[in-house]
This record gives sequence, C-alpha cells and structure tokens, in this order.
Amino acid sequence: MTFYKFAVGVVLALAMIAVLTMSALVFSARDFQFGVQQLSPQTGGMISFAKLEESNRLIDEIEDSTSAPRGEERDVRNQIADLDAQIESATQAADEMRADMVGVIAAIERDANLQPSESAAADTTAQALSQRINALAGRSGLAPADQQRVAQLRGQVQQLAAREEALDDLDAQRAALVSRQRLVSGQVAEANRRVLALQSSVVPDSDLYERVRGEAHALQAMSPLGLSASLAQGHPALLSTLLVLLMGALGALLYLFPAYLNRAIPVTIAEIIVRLIFGMCAALAFYVLANAAIAGFSIASSVQQATTSSALNPFTVSLVGIVAGVMSEDIAKWIQERGKGIFTQGGGDASPPASAANVVGTTPTPSGGLVNNQAIS
Repeated sequence: MTFYKFAVGVVLALAMIAVLTMSALVFSARDFQFGVQQLSPQTGGMISFAKLEESNRLIDEIEDSTSAPRGEERDVRNQIADLDAQIESATQAADEMRADMVGVIAAIERDANLQPSESAAADTTAQALSQRINALAGRSGLAPADQQRVAQLRGQVQQLAAREEALDDLDAQRAALVSRQRLVSGQVAEANRRVLALQSSVVPDSDLYERVRGEAHALQAMSPLGLSASLAQGHPALLSTLLVLLMGALGALLYLFPAYLNRAIPVTIAEIIVRLIFGMCAALAFYVLANAAIAGFSIASSVQQATTSSALNPFTVSLVGIVAGVMSEDIAKWIQERGKGIFTQGGGDASPPASAANVVGTTPTPSGGLVNNQAIS
C-alpha cells in the first residue's frame, strides 16, 4: 500500500466519522420532532425547550406552594371516608334495634287491644317510640309478661336515643369536614388550573405534557453538548433537508469504501470530494422530485395527503437520501432523461448533436456513470 492510498483511506475514514456524527445528531433531532408531531399535530413537531423549562420551574413552584392544601385535602377525604363508614355502621345498628322495638311494641299493643294512629305508627324515632311505650306503661290490665317487656323497652329506647344523638354528632362532624374540603379543594383546583394553563402553553393537549417533557429531557440528557436539543428547535423542513443532504453524503461514502478496497483504479481525494458533493446534490434533487410527485398526486386525487415537513417520517427521508447517494449517477441520468422527455415532447430529434458526442467520447468512464473519475484523479 502506497502512502497516498493510506492517506486517501484516512480521509475516507474521517469523512465517514464526520458524516455519521452529524447524521446522528440531525436524525435524533428530526425523530424527536416527528414523535412530537405524531402525539400533538397542533404543535407541528416543534416545542420551545426554553418555554418547557420555564413551565417546569413555575409548575414546581405551584406544587410546592400548594403541598400543604393538597395534603390537607387528602387527610380530609380520608376522614370523611372513615366517618361515612362509622355512620353507615351506626345507622344499620340503630335500624335493627328500632325494628325489633317496633315489633315488640306492636305485639304488646295488639294484646292490649290498643290501636295507634297511622302517624304514630309511621314515626319510628326514639321520641315517638318512647311516647308509645309510656302509653303502654300507663295502661292498666297489662299481663305481667307485657309489663316486663315494657320495662325492657324503656331501657332500649334510651339506648336508641343515645345512638341517634351519636349519629347526629357524626353528621355534624361530616358536614364540617365537607365544608373544609370545599374550601381546600377550591385552592387546589385553582392551582391545578394554573398548572394546566402552563402545560397548554407548551403542548396544546395538556394530557400529553408529561410524555413530551420526558422525551425532551431524554433528548437533552443524551445530546452531546446539547447539539441535538438545539437542532430540535429548528424548523422540520430545514432538518429534513439537512438529513437528506447528510444521508446523500453517507450513500456516497457507501459507494466509495468498496471502490477504495476493490477497484483497480485507485480512489483519489478529489474523487472523494466530488462524490460527496454529487451525492448530496442527487439526494436533494431526488427528495424534491419525490415530494413534488406526492403533492401532484394529492392535488389530482380527491383525498388530500399531508405533505408538510413535520409529517415526513425521518426513516423514509433517510432512505431516500442514502439510496440517492449510492445511486447518484443513475439518479442524475434518470432525472436528465425525464427532463429531456418532458421538454422535447412534440419537438424534433432529441438525440444529442454529434459535436457533443465527440466532446464526451464513446469510451465509458471507470465508474460507469456521469462522473469522470479519471479526470479528477
């Protein structure tokens, strides 16, 4: 291996490293924009990292300032739940006692041939039951067993009255807690509205804020010197164009490396430079033609297809650039033939003049395409 070939290999390696590094940075930024656009189309794939950081700071301040009301709200909610359980249990026990007492009172009244009024029979409070028991106690001629049951009912009605008072106290405690909960919930709700407003200033759909923030923080954490995060602030059209150019250069390098290793005619530094530039030009031309074709089909059809840069998949854009870079000569020749066909329709002979054929020559170039590698070697 000659020193010159070694130097060409070093240049190729350095070019590949540079292209790969820049491609990785641009691709990660463009892929982030594409992901944001898929989550929230209203953003167009672009969010402001500065506004995101400012919103995070303000949201943290709001969360810190309302931590006490939020904690109190949780405590009050738990206390209300405990009181509800106590009230339900006490009510069930009182209802069971009341039902037993009503049955015993009704049996004694039947034995004493005493018919209470409908309103008195319907009222089952401790006070109403106490009045019916007192009426039975004051009635003469009760059997000894009924008198004993009336005495027991007097003790039970006192227990029922105590349970009803306890229930009233529990209801009063619950009402006070509910009032406190409304007050604290109002403070928390106001803080939540401020948080939602801050989130909506970054992402219109606030439900996606946490996910977008996580994606942005991941990009910033993995971005060397913050370059990918800075690139993600650019317009998707610019990033897509840069991605196509870099992938075109990558495709050109994918062509040059096998040529450097296997081709009989050595690769030169001039050929590397020309190939890189030519690959980028071919990739950009093919990218423009592909988007123009998609736009043309969209206009001709009844269904309008999204052709904005933010909706373009970065993997598809990269594929277009790599293929165009590898096949740059064939793509340039194809574009030339298509253009010639368009502009010579209905005209005369489209074959090149003899003088032009003599200038180019009839011997094919070693690369088999449009670039004369011998001329730049």
